[in-house]
Amino acid sequence: MALRLAYLLLWCGMISSRASGAEQPAAVTRPAGVDEKLWNLMVEIDARGAGIKDLSADFTQEKHTPLLKKPLVSAGHILIKGSTSLWTTAQPEPTVMRIDNKEIRLLYPKQKVMEIYRTDERMGSLAASPFPRLGVLKEHFTFERIPARGIIEGAEEGKFLALRMKPAQEELRKHIDEVTVVLEIATGFVQRAQTIDTDGDRVVLTFSNLRINTGLKDKDLEMEVPAGVSVTRPLEGGGRADETGQGKRK
Repeated sequence: MALRLAYLLLWCGMISSRASGAEQPAAVTRPAGVDEKLWNLMVEIDARGAGIKDLSADFTQEKHTPLLKKPLVSAGHILIKGSTSLWTTAQPEPTVMRIDNKEIRLLYPKQKVMEIYRTDERMGSLAASPFPRLGVLKEHFTFERIPARGIIEGAEEGKFLALRMKPAQEELRKHIDEVTVVLEIATGFVQRAQTIDTDGDRVVLTFSNLRINTGLKDKDLEMEVPAGVSVTRPLEGGGRADETGQGKRK
């Protein structure tokens, strides 16, 4: 579960690399292995939409695993403002996930359980915001341009940029084999993202109905925790008996 959350952190960051308001150096050095034309396009896309303050979208996730003939499909809605994102999954089972620069909270309303994960310090520059800039991604991944139509059927190459990203660091290579993304060049928004992990599982996220600068407030990204919810910290030796939901927004 924790690894899936890390993947979502990454994907969420690539929906739009601007809305956090975080600054990055004006010039990012072109990495070895990336031709100048591609890099200039990537820098142009990264710089586009600097005025975006918040974003909302619908998403569909498909998880493909060798153990199952059909993918597991879920769908929901995402809200993003600053360094915080709120993923609300409606189907097939309701879940709510809130990510900020300190922790990930995953709520299962039917089971009345909430899991809390600290942001992995080893992925600090990626996880510090759901909108890592190109300069940050460059530190963690290599880039290769691939045909967009190979990921989205009928995609026009002049309108979309498709990238294959390989982990550049050993720690990420333990979990992720590759990430592919298709961005709309005009807006810089990710239309589809796919992660293949080292076990061969493949997770595909597709985004639609993207809306920007709708005036989201901080309270819109708070998590409603029903009364009686038990809280666990799976990576910290389990839960604490005194951590229970009291029907508050957290």
